[in-house]
Amino acid sequence: MPSAASDAAPTDVRPANGADVVLRAFEAEGVEVCFGMPGGAILPLYDAIARGTTVRHVLARHEQGAGHMAEGYARASGEVGVALATSGPGATNLVTPLANARMDSTPLVCVTGQVRQQLIGTDAFQECDIVAVAGPLVKRAWQVRDVRELAATIHAAFRLARSGRPGPVLVDIPRDVQEALCEYVAPGRANDSAAAARATGPRAAASRTGAAAA
Repeated sequence: MPSAASDAAPTDVRPANGADVVLRAFEAEGVEVCFGMPGGAILPLYDAIARGTTVRHVLARHEQGAGHMAEGYARASGEVGVALATSGPGATNLVTPLANARMDSTPLVCVTGQVRQQLIGTDAFQECDIVAVAGPLVKRAWQVRDVRELAATIHAAFRLARSGRPGPVLVDIPRDVQEALCEYVAPGRANDSAAAARATGPRAAASRTGAAAA
């Protein structure tokens, strides 16, 4: 006879975190495949991929290659290409694919990891202000500081990549935001743009002027 303990609800179910939210948003946007290369600051997202998702991941040998693969996929399929990279050199290796996607009007969403928020501005290992670096090349770049605004920002990024003249966007996510506990809630369009605007915070100036109407 099974014990009462075996009939109880499981207690080891892991709560969802920001990385899971990113993947749920990808799935909601119809993403079937993404391209990337793991690294320290983006590992929570790769852990979430390993736990299970409908999004197939294609491992690149270099982040620039991941960006170009995502770009080529977008051009061949008509869908938004998705590339993942870690912070610092991983993020800067996406610069050429971002520039190419901008010139060729290719819809591309690049998600980069970033050092924990308390380390930003301290010249931490592999810290780089990728929002400022990529700003002139993309329709908009975000840095998400609050996990509650993560889903809205991802959805806003896909809408902007597709809208008007298609092009690249970048979403930078500090590691602690990826690890923060949060359930995915599909945002309504009315709240979506406001939350996404707040996500950039003081780095809004790094976004391309007029990006919302691009």
